[in-house]
Amino acid sequence: MTMADDVVANLRGFSKAMYSTWFHYKPARLLIDAGEGVSPSMENFIFGLESILISHGHYDHISGIGGIVHSRAAARGDKEKPLRIHYPAGDRMIELLREYCGKMAGNIQYELEWEPVWAGDEFAIGLDEDRALVRAFPVVHSPRTVNLGYQLFERRTRLKPELVGLSQDQIEDRAREQGRDSVVDEYEQIVLAYCGDSAPVDPDLVRGAEVLIHEATFIKESDRENDTHSSVAEALEVARRADVNRLVLAHISTRYPKHQIEGMIRDIATGSGFDRPLTMVMGRRFTDILGPGGEPAPPRRRGTRR
Repeated sequence: MTMADDVVANLRGFSKAMYSTWFHYKPARLLIDAGEGVSPSMENFIFGLESILISHGHYDHISGIGGIVHSRAAARGDKEKPLRIHYPAGDRMIELLREYCGKMAGNIQYELEWEPVWAGDEFAIGLDEDRALVRAFPVVHSPRTVNLGYQLFERRTRLKPELVGLSQDQIEDRAREQGRDSVVDEYEQIVLAYCGDSAPVDPDLVRGAEVLIHEATFIKESDRENDTHSSVAEALEVARRADVNRLVLAHISTRYPKHQIEGMIRDIATGSGFDRPLTMVMGRRFTDILGPGGEPAPPRRRGTRR
């Protein structure tokens, strides 16, 4: 199993354009967006959440926050674990939601922090500050909201290219003589990139990501009504140019017949020569469209697991 496969295997959620979008990435105890229905779908998993990343203040991405805040305060479970909600600074709708939650939840026994985020900000998430690193980046969507995408990334090291082929003893000798920096290079690896609702993102912002979740509201580009959303073809092109290892399409419009969506997306992907694994999310169903090398994936679907 590749790292990209492992990321998707640990990803669950729901996405349907206009209605609700949210994704739970369990290894980081992270919720990305929080649309309607997230609490009843996740049930007791909401008590394991440590961080929420909000992309923008539209209803279908924030309407579930009130339920999470209230349920963690009122239901059985861990009522003391802190919860941090990171949101685009200056988004008025989210500020109003913050005010509402503060009045609605009553006696909150856990630490609830709302942390405004600006494009370019980098921060650690989780109770263990080394658990995961996040960087926010700008995306283009509605002029009435402040819109952000997020990179979940790791800082790693690798052997310097010129040392490949040396024995372990030779490498260790050099490290002792010249220091560790003489044998390894540091680099960043994006584990998961999420774009929220947006026009096609700049490939440089998600370059090399193991998994990219990109919206694909319009299967047919001729159906586009404005430049605030993306088409399937555009999302595929972003993934190709950014050289991501796996693409997940989300926020697909319900205007298309359910029984035709999978075939339509497969036709567009294969017709364009898309050459990497491709998954689509429609409602709570994660459906693999293409496998490694762009080969048709065996029929397999999974819903939101508990």
